[in-house]
Amino acid sequence: MIARIRTFLAPYRWLAVPILAFILSRGLIFSVGFLGDTMLPTEEGHWVADPESPFLSMWAKWDSQYYVDIAKNGYWFKPEQQSNVAFFPLYPMLMRIVSNFTDGNLILAGFIISNLALFGTLAYFYLLAEVELDKPAAQRAVFYLALFPTAFFFNSVYTESLFLFLTISAMYYARKHNWVVAAGLGLLAASTRNIGILIWPLIFWEWLRVQGWQIGNIFKKEMWLNLWKNARVNWMEAVIICVVPFGMLIFILFLQQNFGRPLAFIETQAAWGRENVGTIAIVKRSLSQLINGELNRGWFTGFWNTFSLLAFLAFVPFIWIRFGEGYAIYVLIQLIVPSSSATGSIIRYVLTMFPAFLLLADWGKHHWLDRTLTLAFTVLLGVFVTIFVNWVFVA
Repeated sequence: MIARIRTFLAPYRWLAVPILAFILSRGLIFSVGFLGDTMLPTEEGHWVADPESPFLSMWAKWDSQYYVDIAKNGYWFKPEQQSNVAFFPLYPMLMRIVSNFTDGNLILAGFIISNLALFGTLAYFYLLAEVELDKPAAQRAVFYLALFPTAFFFNSVYTESLFLFLTISAMYYARKHNWVVAAGLGLLAASTRNIGILIWPLIFWEWLRVQGWQIGNIFKKEMWLNLWKNARVNWMEAVIICVVPFGMLIFILFLQQNFGRPLAFIETQAAWGRENVGTIAIVKRSLSQLINGELNRGWFTGFWNTFSLLAFLAFVPFIWIRFGEGYAIYVLIQLIVPSSSATGSIIRYVLTMFPAFLLLADWGKHHWLDRTLTLAFTVLLGVFVTIFVNWVFVA
């Protein structure tokens, strides 16, 4: 009987695995969040996102205020001050649209968007992982992502789930050589976060690979001749891929027209205490602060952000060896861009570096490592959810 059920469900594994991962992970997160919110004291004076719904308010903290502000009041920019132009437009635009169906409740709208995008993320990640790995590894990849210690941001009023859904699905269609869909999704990703522009070279790199590009053969004349031959035939595909940057360019033009500052989203980062001094200098400073600092909330989050940065940097060469240079460079740049000015929030930013989770899923074929990662992720997820819902800054 069980064998028949497995046979029947086999073609739908791409849907069944994400559903199971979604239910188990969100069940854990919502339960722990409720207990942490009701049993532990929260400091007074914090923003209450939805006074009528303590549950929704748990998932709208910190940056969520900016997305609500954009959806409600639009963009504003004040030089040398924290301004909402730091946040890209697609997510708050969707919040505003969906709020028409939630009686104007922007928090509920954001919660719906994030959770729907999360399910789409898990489904497409399974499909992409099947392309890159095998079915058991694809299943592990989905669960590692769903249970990662900061995976609660996927159901919060943040852009993580929407951004990851767009980038993973774009890469899936690129791997299937559907360049039109990949480019369209990439354009949307580039209008969701500033780092979204990186999906453009990743898609283009995949297109080059299909045309015959191989970094190991760059000194061979035959490769270049083959690349030129195929590119001449398929040049229109490359043109289509080049629409991806328009997701960012449209926002830049908007900023120029309204504030006369096309790069205001970069300028305002300094107001958050970010100073571009380079990743190496930032790592040295962070390690020094950890060694000499006091054990408190700031030390705790500082440790995990620094650890995440170093761990994911260490993954890069292994990603290169296992999946190729495209994925490795994609992860490396995603790490270098934020860490050149600070390590803060790195443990949240790594959520969107899906090639690293493919690598962990591949390594997870060793049962002891699979069990260790699953247990460690689950325990840390519970800890981070508990402190997040009580307005302790995580990332």
